Amino acid sequence: MILIVDFEKKYGKLGEDFIEGHHIKPVSELKEGEKTKVEDIVLLCSNCHKMIHRKRPWLSREKLKTLIVKNIHPKDIENKDSIKATT
Repeated sequence: MILIVDFEKKYGKLGEDFIEGHHIKPVSELKEGEKTKVEDIVLLCSNCHKMIHRKRPWLSREKLKTLIVKNIHPKDIENKDSIKATT
């Protein structure tokens, strides 16, 4: 489960198709000549991506999910239509 902000609803056309890719296997851990595979990338909104990388050791997607489920409250969401949870 990750949180996805619908940037198009928030920013109009400027936010259309805006998302960030997160490397499950850090680029710094790739061996020489090794390439990132599509299955090694997950799509995250920029907020979640920043939270995963905020402190070392980096959060796993599972830990991020736990934090979101534990801490998010509908009353805290500015625009409920612009945020959805996904797997």
